[in-house]
Amino acid sequence: MLPKTWKGLDDDNISCTEKIKILNENIIEIDQIIEDALEDAVLMGADPKQVIKVIIKSLEEKNSDN
Repeated sequence: MLPKTWKGLDDDNISCTEKIKILNENIIEIDQIIEDALEDAVLMGADPKQVIKVIIKSLEEKNSDN
């Protein structure tokens, strides 16, 4: 799931180990939150595919703000 390298805005690899550690931890945390949200959706009778689509749309909208 985690990339082999993290890229900066200038497309160069990020080499600072502390930055890489934080980026990796953030992705792992986000993955757990998504897993929990999908489990909640199933328990409440919602379609997990729709939840995934909403999450993706939210991420795409945040990316378009840059």
